[in-house]
Amino acid sequence: MTIERFTPNRRTFLGLGAAGLGAPLLASCAGNVSSGNGNDLGQVDFSAPSEYSDRDMNVVLWSATGGTNGETLQALIDGFNESQSDIYAEVQYQGGYEESGPKVTAALQAGSVPDIAMFADTWWPRFLLNDVLEPMDDYFTDDYNSDSYVGQVFDEGVASGSTYWISFGRSTPLFYYNKDLFNEVGLPDRGPETWSELREWAAELNQLQVSGQALPAHAFSSGDDWPFMAMIWQFGGRISDGLEIHIDGAEAIEAGEWAQRFIHEDNFGYLAQSPNTDFGAGVVATTVGSTGSLRGIYEEADFEVGSAFLPQEATHGVPTGGNGFSMFKNVPAERKEAAFEVLKYLGSPASSATWTLGTGYLPVVTAARDEPELAEVLAEDPNFNAAAEQLEIAQPTDAVRQMVTDSTATIISGVQEIFSNGSTDVRATFDNVAAQLRDGAESVRDDYEQWFG
Repeated sequence: MTIERFTPNRRTFLGLGAAGLGAPLLASCAGNVSSGNGNDLGQVDFSAPSEYSDRDMNVVLWSATGGTNGETLQALIDGFNESQSDIYAEVQYQGGYEESGPKVTAALQAGSVPDIAMFADTWWPRFLLNDVLEPMDDYFTDDYNSDSYVGQVFDEGVASGSTYWISFGRSTPLFYYNKDLFNEVGLPDRGPETWSELREWAAELNQLQVSGQALPAHAFSSGDDWPFMAMIWQFGGRISDGLEIHIDGAEAIEAGEWAQRFIHEDNFGYLAQSPNTDFGAGVVATTVGSTGSLRGIYEEADFEVGSAFLPQEATHGVPTGGNGFSMFKNVPAERKEAAFEVLKYLGSPASSATWTLGTGYLPVVTAARDEPELAEVLAEDPNFNAAAEQLEIAQPTDAVRQMVTDSTATIISGVQEIFSNGSTDVRATFDNVAAQLRDGAESVRDDYEQWFG
């Protein structure tokens, strides 16, 4: 297999920098997404099969996950429909986060919405700032409430003392390494404790050959700022603290310069179109990918896969990511009550364990780890267990990525510039990124302070 390196051009940067700006995103139309006159939001169309057509209530869930994950979600909803006779629930896939989010905006503006929407952790707060999400605490019961969840991931959905987003498919970045290659050059069977240690090991791995070329030690992501945000944290910096921007700080610049040297001076790494694919094909020794990628990597790899906590440098840094569910205000009470019954089912220990086993996402319901099949996997698979244990030191993403609509695209374009060109000035690039982020942050600061201040 040939390594497919990412080589951005000016069109790529311009396209990424403008991502989301052409869509009717909420931050640009605050307060105008629904008519707001009581229970006035209709329901989007659905198609109940004949065996469910006479049920009292119908619930539509808009999903942002397809493929195997979508099939697992559908199986869970099928289980809900079979578990009772009052509510029919229907999953409608709306594309990935960047596609489904604007569709929800359009639905709100049109006045007909799904009963449940799956949002990425970087999307739901934008809807909160426009005051269209339903607080869910009054729906909790004695056997299903905030105590059911791993505390730090549940708390991410809380604002101003109320719950607006319930975690579901949650993940962290995880360090993946090829155990066979590590063994071949005599490296320890573990992940590097620091990025500096990876640089030392890279010199050994670089002695191996793949397709007639020196084996790259590490594949960096070309299309996601999430792993690099973790690296900035590990060097002691942040992208933002609240809406105060720090990506132009000394620690973030140091992280960027370290990665740039690793790629262009040491020739130990590269910017990959698809790091997980390259790693699974055995053409690179290590990468950082989502914990939710583990199952897919197992399916691709014909070598022994190792996983570990992310490397440190000045400190550890593990951001959470993934998705969760929200409901909407201005929807009839009976629809919201029915929708929450679906969420309660998806948040049961059995459903949470099934979701984790089917997708590789982390078990966010605490008791899910005691479900027999999942408990066995956690006990027997050190890679899976490492992902679950690393959650204990994870923190929420930097707020600017959540609150400013084009922030991730802006950060990605800057990361691509410094990773793809060894002569690019990291400080100047991050100064430019920071200026754009500050402009975006100011546009939502008042609403942010209202909800999170």
